[in-house]
Amino acid sequence: MDMSKYIGIFRSESEKYIKEMSDSLLELELDPVNIEQMNVMFRAAHTFKGMAATMGFRQIVELTHEMESLIERFRTGRLTLDSSLIDILFECLDALEGLVENVCKSAERKTEERKNDRSESNKSYPDAGEVLKTLRAINNPSEEVIPRKTESDSFSVDKKIGEKEEKKEEKERREGEEKEERERKEEKKEKQEEEREKKQLKSINEELKENKSCTDSGPDSKVNSVQKLRIQDSKTPSPKIQSSRISTEQLDKLMNLVGELVINRSRVKELTGESKSKDLEFALSEFQKLTRELQEEVLEIRMVPLDHITNIFPRMIRDLARAQNKKINFIIRGKEIKLDRAIMEEIVDPLVHLLRNAVDHGIEIPEKRVELGKEENGTIMITASRQQNYILIKIEDDGRGINTEEIRKAALKKGLISREEAEQLSEREVIKLIFTPGLSTASMVTDLSGRGVGMDVVKNRIERLGGTIKVESKPGSGSRFELRLPITIALYQAMLVKVGMERYAIPFTSIVKSISVRKEEVRHIRGEEVIVINEKALPLLKLSKLFQLPAAQKEESLVIVIVEKAGQYIGLVVDALLGKQEVIIKNFKSKLLEKTRGFAGATIMGDGSVILILDVNSII
Repeated sequence: MDMSKYIGIFRSESEKYIKEMSDSLLELELDPVNIEQMNVMFRAAHTFKGMAATMGFRQIVELTHEMESLIERFRTGRLTLDSSLIDILFECLDALEGLVENVCKSAERKTEERKNDRSESNKSYPDAGEVLKTLRAINNPSEEVIPRKTESDSFSVDKKIGEKEEKKEEKERREGEEKEERERKEEKKEKQEEEREKKQLKSINEELKENKSCTDSGPDSKVNSVQKLRIQDSKTPSPKIQSSRISTEQLDKLMNLVGELVINRSRVKELTGESKSKDLEFALSEFQKLTRELQEEVLEIRMVPLDHITNIFPRMIRDLARAQNKKINFIIRGKEIKLDRAIMEEIVDPLVHLLRNAVDHGIEIPEKRVELGKEENGTIMITASRQQNYILIKIEDDGRGINTEEIRKAALKKGLISREEAEQLSEREVIKLIFTPGLSTASMVTDLSGRGVGMDVVKNRIERLGGTIKVESKPGSGSRFELRLPITIALYQAMLVKVGMERYAIPFTSIVKSISVRKEEVRHIRGEEVIVINEKALPLLKLSKLFQLPAAQKEESLVIVIVEKAGQYIGLVVDALLGKQEVIIKNFKSKLLEKTRGFAGATIMGDGSVILILDVNSII
């Protein structure tokens, strides 16, 4: 039988069972005698082995079999689980992951989508053959070599052989009892299945008798009735497929089609605005309702819980901490929060980089922490929460914090700031320098976290998604990074504004509030226009000036949309607010437009006009 069509299911199920075993191992590292976690791990290994056997993947079967045997020895108390054995089991999971990757790649080599999807993977895996040898050596330790029998030691040799035979008999007896128990359970299960089938047949028979009396409906009715009963019956015992793997490309295409449908719905509404027909109004209302439901369903399909990516982090933190002899408690909160799949895929690397930095530069070694009056174990925590129009992800640690003096010196040495600026910069402004390309300090360069080339990439990646990143740090107490991300990149809630004769859309994720002020309230500081709000100067930016548009007629007051990016605020001066609008973003296909500063994309309105969507991150 051709198994290639099942490879996607195998990959998905493999990932699930490897994750289950990894989670159990992390729990067992904290509590080595936790029998419940041992049982979970044993069941996962056993099921995984059976699945691999069905697919014909012999090497995976052999490895999971030895792993299963080792776990069984822990469960029965024949072997004590210690840190070295946990390391071996983690290595085994890595080897299994590598084997799954290889067999799936081999089976899917002809599928271009999968090939592209996996080509970026550069993770190295342990040698499965070596791991298998290690497990076999633990499960089957070499027995003592029995010397050649002589007259002087014949008694001791006979004794050893006798003991060996007794052990063999005991093992066979145990296996026989287990086999009998399995047979009894299978026999009981077969009887229960037989009884269930009898009840179903009896029920169908009664239904048929009732239908027999309905002669006026003709023979077709009886056939349909029987078919209906069979369909209903078949639905009862059959398991339902709860999910299927859909590529991001397919979802993007589906979302684009829904977007076109929404745009055309708006066009139809515009064209029939003058119509008095009640039937047409009702049809349009139903059309609008259906497109709305379809849009919501497609958006929901795109959403995946944060747990989709955070499940790799506990193991990563554990390995990094052990490599540096550090003790770290890792906490994840809000992993049920959902994000657009496209956003989720893009934030994996930034999160990994921030977590590695927290382990490498943030958390101190246990001796140093005790000396500072801290707990021996450091803490790194990820917290996710849903705010009004965005998702907030915090990565914080209780380590040493960011050394602003080192950053100041490094920036001065590289010529990124002048000596005068170095003296005038506040602590917050100095911390922001970590996002400058190429900036590194002596303490920032390690094998774990790289050579200072990552934080600018993290910032650019987050801002490219329409999000922001903010950092706060206190020497000796730790650091906190806040990532503010849109819930989806397929759909924006935006404020439409008028500038001159043009209309623009500003995403609500960037808007703080909109206000109107009298012109006389505008002040000038160093040649820049500002207004004072809560005793703080808010710089103003006229969009008409930025986009070189004809100025509108002079009004007595200014309409200002206050936007924010990573703690920085600015007031965008517009001519009028046109109201809230749900917009579907269309990316620029022209490379020239892609490089245009200030725009994230465009949307098409119901009247067919194109409106540009502002990119606040590039404006501030």
